[in-house]
Amino acid sequence: MAFSTLREQMLSLAERITGNRDDAADAVQDAFVKLWQQRDRYECTSHAQGAGMTTVRNTSIDMVRHNHQHADVPIEQAAAAVEEPFDDERSLTYLQVRHIIDTELSANQRAIIDMREMQELEFEEIAARLDMKPSTVRVELSRARKRVREIYLTRKEMK
Repeated sequence: MAFSTLREQMLSLAERITGNRDDAADAVQDAFVKLWQQRDRYECTSHAQGAGMTTVRNTSIDMVRHNHQHADVPIEQAAAAVEEPFDDERSLTYLQVRHIIDTELSANQRAIIDMREMQELEFEEIAARLDMKPSTVRVELSRARKRVREIYLTRKEMK
């Protein structure tokens, strides 16, 4: 199965996000369960790879949020955090952009963005995995970025 070949890449990504190997292994396991339940949706290996990396990333982020939300924080530290203004605009922007990528782009565009931005693969490697020409990958990446930017700015203006 395509997902088993991605295990090490998924584990590496999850470890970068969670910050520790045990949580990363849990996130990869949870991602495999989710992917197994949807296994019939993936037409080819490249779709499965993109979905696998996206799922493990999202699962890892959810795990970090959950752990952070339930962390034992000394009362003095919690009080200081409440007094400081909340200014985590960069994280909010990331989450909004990620949501746009996950919901508004085609599966191919999502896979290309994930491989290029998250896995930091070269265009030639992405092209080989998706059975495309490198020039086509560049064009699709450019179109995907443009679409994300347009949707993000439109939503931002609406607020």
